[in-house]
Amino acid sequence: RVQVVSVTGKFLRRFGQGILQSPWGIAVSEDNVYVTDCFLHAVLQFRKKDYELVRRTGTEGEGEGQLNNPRGLCIDYNGDVYVADSSNNRVYVFYKVLDFLKHLFTQQLWSPRDVKVTPSSVVVLDWSPNCVHFFSRSGALLRSCVTQGEDGMVYGPWFFCLDPAGNILITDFYGHNIKILSPSGQLMHTIGKEGHGRGEFKRPSGICVPELETIFVYLWTQILFFIGTPV
Repeated sequence: RVQVVSVTGKFLRRFGQGILQSPWGIAVSEDNVYVTDCFLHAVLQFRKKDYELVRRTGTEGEGEGQLNNPRGLCIDYNGDVYVADSSNNRVYVFYKVLDFLKHLFTQQLWSPRDVKVTPSSVVVLDWSPNCVHFFSRSGALLRSCVTQGEDGMVYGPWFFCLDPAGNILITDFYGHNIKILSPSGQLMHTIGKEGHGRGEFKRPSGICVPELETIFVYLWTQILFFIGTPV
């Protein structure tokens, strides 16, 4: 299921119970909520006004209309839905009504974990080589940022987001922290360490930056956590 809470952590409602089996990624448009389910190998569209299921698309496989362990997803400026089709090593693009549009980067990815779209590029977090790839909207590789190394190693990149300044924030599931990289891929900050106290994390997973001074982090063992951005 999916639980909806306010920015202060107050529970508002839940939806998807009895439908979802292993919800993973979530993206919200003006009218709809889209959820990937890695056990169902599907993307599900819920109507935002009442959270009723509108459509489910995807079955396990490699062909058109099929997914294999879909993870992160996002919505572009046209309302199209981009899905990190993890075990098929590609990004899947649907129209906003979840009709198949196209596959992207089928020869360039190993295990895409998450995807974001900017006005000029498609940005993909690739789990296996620990890279963030920047592609043009037409599919050409622009650059890659390696996120592992002696300085600032990312042990388990889980999800990522881009802040308003274009910096890359990655949740490190096994490192129990957040890495902040510059738009060119240079390590700027590491936030947190393993633990349950203030400023500490235990398996950070989802992340978003609604504004420059705030980071919202979903922890594997908690619902919501938020901290200020270091500047």
